[in-house]
Amino acid sequence: MKSLLGELRGLFFLEYRHLPTSIDQQIELLRSRGMAGDTSLMRRWLITVGYYRLSAYWLPYEVPPAKGETRSKRFGIGTDFAEIVDIYVFDRKLRLLVMEAIDRFEIAVRARWTNRLSVAHGSHAHMQSHLFLDGFKHAQMHSKIAQRSADSSEVFVEHYRRKYTNPFLPPLWQVTELMSFGELSHWVVNTRDNDLKDQLARDIGLPNKETLEGTLQLLSYIRNICAHHSRLWNRKTVKRSQNIRHFRVDLDIDRSGKQHQPRNSIYNVLVVLARTLRHQSPDTTFPQRVSNLVETRIPAQQAAMGFPADWRSRPIWKSERQPARSWKWLPSVLRTKLGKG
Repeated sequence: MKSLLGELRGLFFLEYRHLPTSIDQQIELLRSRGMAGDTSLMRRWLITVGYYRLSAYWLPYEVPPAKGETRSKRFGIGTDFAEIVDIYVFDRKLRLLVMEAIDRFEIAVRARWTNRLSVAHGSHAHMQSHLFLDGFKHAQMHSKIAQRSADSSEVFVEHYRRKYTNPFLPPLWQVTELMSFGELSHWVVNTRDNDLKDQLARDIGLPNKETLEGTLQLLSYIRNICAHHSRLWNRKTVKRSQNIRHFRVDLDIDRSGKQHQPRNSIYNVLVVLARTLRHQSPDTTFPQRVSNLVETRIPAQQAAMGFPADWRSRPIWKSERQPARSWKWLPSVLRTKLGKG
């Protein structure tokens, strides 16, 4: 019976037989497939970044596969390794920009949800299961944050443990500082009070709780990509941006079907981040920094990111002259020293 199963398995499953290769072998393989470039540059990047990670960046430079092929594994004429390094460095800069924006979004959600929930339901609202939609889900989340509080060496947690015995958990505004963005998203989505979630959405610059929940899921997914240093620039996202009416002048909408929906591109993620950041801080430089970075790409690469041909004319990317920063909040002595009047 076992031999029969083995034979059947052999018919439907292939055994992985690829052998590890040295750096020199990797360079030779790339050259045999049509990749040009400086050998010392290739060696340095293959050593420090790795063949497999870089392969995601040279995939667009391969010629289209023939019928029946998955990949051609042949590079177009003139493909140089320096181009792969260039797009890799661009992607790294893009991830840093996106991570900065998501961090600001996350902190704003954390602050507003904590404040609204605690003001409405008390300092330990997170311990009250009736305030959440799914009792079992709440029990899981509560158990996880309780364990993290018990293990935490944060000064504010240790102070709470030394001074208070009841409730055993710190207040909401402390435990939220121990949550990851993904965990925070689950707490927000599981909150029962829909009016509170609508208010929270408007705090962030979104119209309602549905768009808030969808955006939290999208940005949590994007943050995980960035945190693992994965390719971002031309990725087709698993989750789509929400079809928010007052974002549509900036979003790239797929109008081919009956339901017009935002395309699952990084461009639309950048629109959502730019819009919500501008709501929080009208003088944010994020849209301009994204524009400056994207301008370093050729049109074909911009299109691969989902940027429409007319993206520069969309309102969110237009340069706006911001009012001069006010320094009146500083004490007069400091203003004088800084030359700010």
